[in-house]
Amino acid sequence: MGGKMKKIFGLILLSLLVLVGCKNKDNIDEVTRVTNYLSGLSSYSLTSKMTIQRPDKNVSVNVAVDYLSPAYYKVSFKGDNEQLIIKNDTGVYVITPSLNKEFRFDSNWPLNSSHAYLLEAINKDIKADTEATGSQEGTDIVIECKIAHKTNQKLNKMKYTCDANFKPKKTVFLNDKNEECIVVDFDTFTPNSNLGKDNFNEKKYLGAQEEKPNEEETSLTLTAGYVVEGSQLASSSKKDDTTILCYSGESSYTIIVSLVEVTDEVVAIDTYDSIEFLACGLGFINENTMKFYNGSYEITIFSNQLTIDDYINVANSITLA
Repeated sequence: MGGKMKKIFGLILLSLLVLVGCKNKDNIDEVTRVTNYLSGLSSYSLTSKMTIQRPDKNVSVNVAVDYLSPAYYKVSFKGDNEQLIIKNDTGVYVITPSLNKEFRFDSNWPLNSSHAYLLEAINKDIKADTEATGSQEGTDIVIECKIAHKTNQKLNKMKYTCDANFKPKKTVFLNDKNEECIVVDFDTFTPNSNLGKDNFNEKKYLGAQEEKPNEEETSLTLTAGYVVEGSQLASSSKKDDTTILCYSGESSYTIIVSLVEVTDEVVAIDTYDSIEFLACGLGFINENTMKFYNGSYEITIFSNQLTIDDYINVANSITLA
């Protein structure tokens, strides 16, 4: 009887091992199938809506992406205005077409950080995490993995959802509290679309508008509703079309707001390292500066002490009237 029980126990144990093995195999297969599909895309076009969830106010932006292998990108961000990121053989450019302004950008973009709206960055994060998991939710495939966001270290997890045919449906970035911070809902997706290199020529999307600022625009009232903790307004000055606010204290910083002069020639501006999404558009960041546009005004925040969150909070609180 003891031998029979041992045999039965052995069969049960073997069955459990087989089931666990099959489960792990299925899990690995889901991850591999998704990454193989994403790696095999030679080109695509997609549209999506991205929502950045902030404590004070959510920011929503429509995002359209054109991609051509191996590394051509055109990403359009549309909120109140349109701004573009274009990567081609000559570099990475951030363009504000209405103002004829062009930024040079970190040449390692987009694979230098996690991006919820770009399939190549999503694929890179999944492949980098050896513990990435895949599961089925109805007919959808859900991949969960760790991420390494360049400017927001609190973002550490991603959930990427696609349908049974690998069409992207949703990306969610979560923080260490498992709270949703960035949500991208994909709308249209056309794999291997008919794209040529001409689609990624930055000069194609530049062109000054002839509109001139009116008198109301030149009479500026600047308000910064958020003050970094431990700091206070030390001085305020205005000269011509430029307003300067200086803050002193534990974290000193300066806000400069200037009316943009729209010229017929493209103005190339300093190189920036990363992008954040503000209520009025893209914010460009390097070691000690954030620059962004609000209508016809260029706003720059200078500091050697502010955190990324500080920059974002100050920028989102600025109102112009």
